[in-house]
Amino acid sequence: MSLIYKLVKYRLQNMRKIAVSLLGMCLTLAVYGQDQKWTEVPLTDLSSFQSQAGNWSIVGSVMMNPTIDIHHTPSPPEPAIVETTKKKRKKRKKAVTPPPAPPPMPKAVEFMAGTGILINNNNPTQKDHLLTKWEHGDILLELEVMIPKGSNSGIYLQGRYEVQLLDSWGKNQPSFSDIGGIYRNWEEEKGHIYSGKAPLSNAAKAAGLWQKFVIAFKAPQFDANGKKIANAKFVYVDLNGIRIHENVEVPLPTGGPIDKQEVAMGPLMIQGDHGPVAFRNIKYQSLQANDLELTDISYQYYAGRQSNLDGLYKIEGERKGALEVLTTDIGKLAEHYAITYEGSLIAPEKKQYPIRLNFRGSIRLRVGNKVISSDHQGNGRKTFKVNLDKGANDFELTYYKDEAWWEPQLAMFDIGSFPNPVKGSSTLPTNSRRTGPIYVDVQRKARLLRAFLDFNGNSKDRLTHTLGVGTPEGTHYIYDLKTGSIACTWRGDFIDATPMWNNRGDGSFRPRGATNYLFMGHSFAFLSSADAPFPSLLSETDGFKNLGYQVDAKSGLPSFHFKLDTLDLQDQIQLAMEGNALQRTISLTNAEQASDLYIKLAEGSIIEKVEAGIYVVDQRYYIHTSTTDTIQVRETAGKKELVSTMAGKSFTYTINW
Repeated sequence: MSLIYKLVKYRLQNMRKIAVSLLGMCLTLAVYGQDQKWTEVPLTDLSSFQSQAGNWSIVGSVMMNPTIDIHHTPSPPEPAIVETTKKKRKKRKKAVTPPPAPPPMPKAVEFMAGTGILINNNNPTQKDHLLTKWEHGDILLELEVMIPKGSNSGIYLQGRYEVQLLDSWGKNQPSFSDIGGIYRNWEEEKGHIYSGKAPLSNAAKAAGLWQKFVIAFKAPQFDANGKKIANAKFVYVDLNGIRIHENVEVPLPTGGPIDKQEVAMGPLMIQGDHGPVAFRNIKYQSLQANDLELTDISYQYYAGRQSNLDGLYKIEGERKGALEVLTTDIGKLAEHYAITYEGSLIAPEKKQYPIRLNFRGSIRLRVGNKVISSDHQGNGRKTFKVNLDKGANDFELTYYKDEAWWEPQLAMFDIGSFPNPVKGSSTLPTNSRRTGPIYVDVQRKARLLRAFLDFNGNSKDRLTHTLGVGTPEGTHYIYDLKTGSIACTWRGDFIDATPMWNNRGDGSFRPRGATNYLFMGHSFAFLSSADAPFPSLLSETDGFKNLGYQVDAKSGLPSFHFKLDTLDLQDQIQLAMEGNALQRTISLTNAEQASDLYIKLAEGSIIEKVEAGIYVVDQRYYIHTSTTDTIQVRETAGKKELVSTMAGKSFTYTINW
């Protein structure tokens, strides 16, 4: 089956998935700019971008081979040797059958026509950067990027501040020049040098997999005379769900900008002269601060339980006074109490404003002559849309702490742009004692931790018998002891145990890296036929029994043992690819072969063969195996599965992401 045919099939199968994904993204509320609308950059053509030399185009599907570096040039075939024989004075060439033509060399990047993906395929004469026709100031930007092995590019906010794109998979200590790094400039004059900023950790995936960026950027600010009064800032940068930058000021343009002169508005630019790179699902929000302000704040305090927040304004409180800011820090407080606040909310113009209240308890909010919320209970935050007149608007807020064990929390945020406390509001409660995160780290050898796991973050899919296995190399996994399967893998920090150990806890833990969830259910079982589904959960009456695990005294890594009918199996998971991947070996310890024992290696919507022994699953992770003759991709219950028969005493494969 040709790769082009596979790409066509991949495109058709992926269309519905992409449509559902885009709908889901449109319905998801962002942390910042919750009431702003996303603008999707259409990738049906290049109309959103300025003209370029032709290295940029729109395609339908792309496949990148993780084993081939873009700089690799295949060696030319050696010429055939032609033998000659002498017969007296005449020379005659001996007929030589030419060797068969070698199979075509696999390419680092292949793609097919269509829409939905933006790709750069530069060459020595076509290597332009790509600039948007639209310009931005403060912006929230989301996109997915795919980088082949050895390639290099960059995303320039306002065409001047670069977030680096590089194949940085497996690098332990990333620098400013690795993926997600804020790049340096190349100035040598004192006062004009910027040295860049390395990401906090390397959240890179392997070459040829889709990687997601979320970039919150605040543009430099200028006064009426054009003098810069605030530097550009990356409020945060997330790569594959991991925070790699937070509040990073960039005082100068980085290397290779469209212009060294800083401005309030500029285009987005993507580097096009360093190597192939692909993008999809590009969208953004243009944000603008609203400059709201609370003034003339007064309060009244009411001790004890309260049943009617609306009626408190008719009763005089136990104590009252004036405040410089909206806060619960007003002196000694009872276990249950209410505070009413009155004042003015100043708006720069007449329009609807999004605000957010962070609180723990109950609130009632009135602005002008309209009650926005009455007795709203919560333990976190609530967003409101408030219609304000230009200038002063009457403001009335009641805060009620109705649970004795809750610490008081109250603050108001302007979320028209990046959330800032409304002028005249406290940023955080001064007397809060909320528990910080409880992290579990790995030391010199592997660390094991038992807990529940919410598969893919969904509490409805809670796995109750899981073991987290962390390694000093930073490559970790969670194993489902109930089914004998790897539930998820990740690289980076180990475990967040806060939900398990904080207060009463709920028994669950969370991976701290960019988590790669595999599948639920059994990964080895006897099947009646090659088309039969894998069981979701076997019991001892079905012949399946967990015999526990043994820990290697030197490495600390466990090996898992199971009984399946008359077979004894060992499941051993070790590090591979210089510690950046996991190699799994399932072995029979009391038999030579079990031909009807099947192994499930992967599950997904799309599973494609990249080359012999390498499969890519939803372009999220790879499966590598040297055993190819027993492997098959099949479809069961609307999902694709990569399966194999045991075909011997053991089966080994590698998971790489």
